[in-house]
Amino acid sequence: MDHPSFPATTTTPLEYSLFSPSKAAEQQRLAKDWTYIHSFLRKKYPAPSRVPKFEENEETLIALLALAAANEKADEGWSGVCRVEEMALRELEEEEERKKQDTNNINTTILNNLQSSLSKPGTSDLLTHATASISLTSPSTSPTSLATHLLNLTTSLFSLTQQFSQTTSLQTSLQSQSSHLQSDLRTLTSAPFTPEPNLPKRTSETLRQTKLLKAKIAEYDERLRNSSSSIPEPLLMEVEQAGKAAEVLMQRLADVEGKIAIYEGVSPEPREVRRQMQDLRRELEMWVRRRDELFEGLVGGGGGGGRR
Repeated sequence: MDHPSFPATTTTPLEYSLFSPSKAAEQQRLAKDWTYIHSFLRKKYPAPSRVPKFEENEETLIALLALAAANEKADEGWSGVCRVEEMALRELEEEEERKKQDTNNINTTILNNLQSSLSKPGTSDLLTHATASISLTSPSTSPTSLATHLLNLTTSLFSLTQQFSQTTSLQTSLQSQSSHLQSDLRTLTSAPFTPEPNLPKRTSETLRQTKLLKAKIAEYDERLRNSSSSIPEPLLMEVEQAGKAAEVLMQRLADVEGKIAIYEGVSPEPREVRRQMQDLRRELEMWVRRRDELFEGLVGGGGGGGRR
């Protein structure tokens, strides 16, 4: 688009305001040019889409008109390139489609010729071979490859069968254990295992009595320690000797009873043996009574310490 040049002018706004056909035409042309520039800027630059008022002069307008004209020429060139590329792409797609169709036609022709040349058993074998290759998803149709795939599938099938059998056995075992656990749970939640309603109360009472008994035990231990500190030493020695003598007599009695048990029924003088046993028992009873008296005196504060 050719635009006229704008000669420099020194006309004042007052002179422009005066009525003049040439000046009015000039103003109308400038308004159209600026409208065109603003429309161009709005298409290329959404914001800002107008030239500031203080920049609206003849030099800016000439530069923007030249830029718009160059842009239109570039757009026309780019549109032509796009049309050429689209045409080339369509031609390539059509050529590819023709080649594909030709290849399909050739393959169909070869297949038809092959099928027409084969006998019925051969056609059946070829169909079986192709079906096996497709079913095994084998990339190759050679018999060796198909046999390898078939063996691999057989091995995988056997392995999966074994795993399924083991899983089934495990499931059966888990179900059996679950049944036993359910039975145990029902047993544990039955009446014999249900706590009594007053169990918390009884537990509290038992704990209270335990605390009382512990306190009494501590009290008795303290009393025993206090009473032991006032017992004379000779009395303690006498009690210890009496205990040792009682242990010796009990050991002798056990020995005699053992001997009697061995010779029971064969002794020539059973009366004498019984008499000795009675004497030993009386002596043991005497020492036991003596020990008890000394112990009572010891616990009671040494009251029996004078009896020897």
